[in-house]
Amino acid sequence: MANISVIGAGAWGTALAITAERAGNNVLVWAREEEVVASINTTHTNKFLPAAVLSEAIRATTDIGQAVAFADVVLLVAPAQFTRSVLETLKPIWRKEIPLVLCAKGIEVSSGLLLTEVAKEVLPDATICVLSGPGFAAEVAKGNPTATTIAAEDGKLAEQLVQMMGSAMFRPYFSTDIVAPEVCGSLKNVIAIAAGVVDGCGFGDNGRAALITRGLSEMARFARALGGHRSTVLGMSGVGDLVLTCCSTQSRNYSFGYKLGCNGNAQQVLAESTATVEGVPTAAAVMKRARALNVDMPICEAVESALYHNKPVSDILQELLSRPYKAETDPF
Repeated sequence: MANISVIGAGAWGTALAITAERAGNNVLVWAREEEVVASINTTHTNKFLPAAVLSEAIRATTDIGQAVAFADVVLLVAPAQFTRSVLETLKPIWRKEIPLVLCAKGIEVSSGLLLTEVAKEVLPDATICVLSGPGFAAEVAKGNPTATTIAAEDGKLAEQLVQMMGSAMFRPYFSTDIVAPEVCGSLKNVIAIAAGVVDGCGFGDNGRAALITRGLSEMARFARALGGHRSTVLGMSGVGDLVLTCCSTQSRNYSFGYKLGCNGNAQQVLAESTATVEGVPTAAAVMKRARALNVDMPICEAVESALYHNKPVSDILQELLSRPYKAETDPF
């Protein structure tokens, strides 16, 4: 049994808090909103995941110092674009002996950095780990079978975290590759927007299968350029998360892309969107980094063109379908 603090009480943070408690750990959740903390502590519910009932053993606080002091392990589940600001808050109170597990998916727009790189920049003495893989928060909270990847550069630590978080219905696999889970967890959201566009345009299952496969190649090329490993890309945090996100209406990124495919006007769809669609900022961030690394990313570039350069979806699809024929070489 360990003391696990979950920093961030959104849907995914709530699901991970439930998962950690089910695995036999003591859990403390930190949230900014006093009403969220009160709800978790009194009615054992959270408006961000309303169907879930939390164990009475899960407690919540608005005092981030209390959360750090309590923890043997910290799960950081703030949205990707707010991760740096939360890390800056943690900096003066951080205890370097506790692992910091990054659980958000995305690339920082302002810098183009992976969240592990942001964390190492802000907390250079921290032990940085990653939890990433295919898991919708509502299903994880419900107790549906889920598998994921937990990565740490120290293999023994990765195994310890797996034992700490694992249970009958939540099966983590451990890895020493912290790069590829980050890359795949970020890029799959961009590819899922493209998959939604394909379906919204009525291109059928064949078109979506082709899109997912070529999207995997882009993820692999980008991961390799940053030092990620083939086996990780082919695992839960790569293929697993990509398939889940590209094939379900539960995915905000896929659903956003579907509306874009039906509408054809990115600015209108963006204006009407109320949910956080992580693939939108990630599309810009990944292309910034990909161009600097000279990595070919035609699908991600197409999504960026639609979202940020007002390029009509019909023109983008025509360009993708008109690319020269090429050999199907190993992207790894």
